[in-house]
Amino acid sequence: MAILTQSGRAAIAAAIATRPLHLAWGTGDPAWDTAPEPETTLATGLVNEIGRRALTLWQFVMPDDNGAITVNDVDDPSITKSFAPSLGNVPTNHLYLLFNFDFLDAPAATIREIGVFIDTVVDPALPPGQKYFAPGELHNPGILLALEHLPFFNRQPSVRQTFEQVITI
Repeated sequence: MAILTQSGRAAIAAAIATRPLHLAWGTGDPAWDTAPEPETTLATGLVNEIGRRALTLWQFVMPDDNGAITVNDVDDPSITKSFAPSLGNVPTNHLYLLFNFDFLDAPAATIREIGVFIDTVVDPALPPGQKYFAPGELHNPGILLALEHLPFFNRQPSVRQTFEQVITI
């Protein structure tokens, strides 16, 4: 049986980085507030998406105990992992994604879930430069690449929400 090499994983990460990427957020299920439901690898979308934001920044990263990019471990959120930018942005199998939501993106929503989507197709009649999209403004939501259920939080119009993800292939 063939194996997927590190350079092959870096090639997949590089291919992902060249495609349209969006972070969707949703209200999820209020029952999760008392009984959190684990994410499933079979998910294809959010339970209750309210909008999505286009990618702000991406770069290849490498594990580094002293790195400035810190994210929670996928398997154990009480553990954090640190990363540093790849020197010369040389492709690695770790892809850092940054999404900056704006002040008025769903300003009063309760958020319980987020998901990274690849290949979202938005309505071409929308204004050029628009970065935030409601579900009705999508022709195709794309493919769910990563999913995370969060402890709920209530959006505030005075906060510009930022999400950082490191996708490891």
